[in-house]
Amino acid sequence: MTLRDRMLARHKPPAAGARSWYEIRNEGDKAVVRIYDEISWWGISADQFARELALVTASEIEVQINSPGGDVFDGLAIYNALRTHTAHITTRVDGLAASVASVIAQAGDTRLIVQSAQMMIHEAWGYAAGPAAELRDFADLLERQTANIAAIYAERGTDDVDGFLERMAAETWLSDVEAVELGLADEVLVPERKDPANAGPGGRPVGQLDPPAPPADPDPCTFDGAGLLARSKVREMFGSTALAD
Repeated sequence: MTLRDRMLARHKPPAAGARSWYEIRNEGDKAVVRIYDEISWWGISADQFARELALVTASEIEVQINSPGGDVFDGLAIYNALRTHTAHITTRVDGLAASVASVIAQAGDTRLIVQSAQMMIHEAWGYAAGPAAELRDFADLLERQTANIAAIYAERGTDDVDGFLERMAAETWLSDVEAVELGLADEVLVPERKDPANAGPGGRPVGQLDPPAPPADPDPCTFDGAGLLARSKVREMFGSTALAD
């Protein structure tokens, strides 16, 4: 059994009532996918995500992202599931697309980043324990994943693989404009305020979706970008059973 196999074998099946980090809504000609948390670290894997995505029959899918990243293999699986879907994919970074979430953002045929949102790219990293030979294997595995991700950035971006590798090694944060300049987004989306005169019952603009009910949060901390990113790194170092990007 390889190192990666041993790592994946430690994944536990989703617990009853496990918190989901994504939401998929099929709404006729357009479906909305919302990824608003750490990817795959709440007992819900990319396998379930891909199964639900395959059921979407809409001709257009909008993927809304606000995530600090998570499991690198699941993130790549989500990227590929979106890239191979028959719908036109629009990815939209609403707040933060860090680590492997920035890779998922590259799955869009159209890639938007909302004004004031950010991206962060860095090398794959994670937690491992064992003898020297296994730790060397783990280091090789991390380097392969980093090179793989750099190739995805280079395919869509304005720099080559070596340029992205340098930026990843430095853990580079990108503003909305910088993400477009580097080719990791196509356009900065400037939000437009809704016209109250065009509002429906309760003052909600006509056609606007009801906000989803917030999931039960087992973490006593409330959601915030910096705090969630810090907690994700703690899990990567001490509690994660898989690679993280």
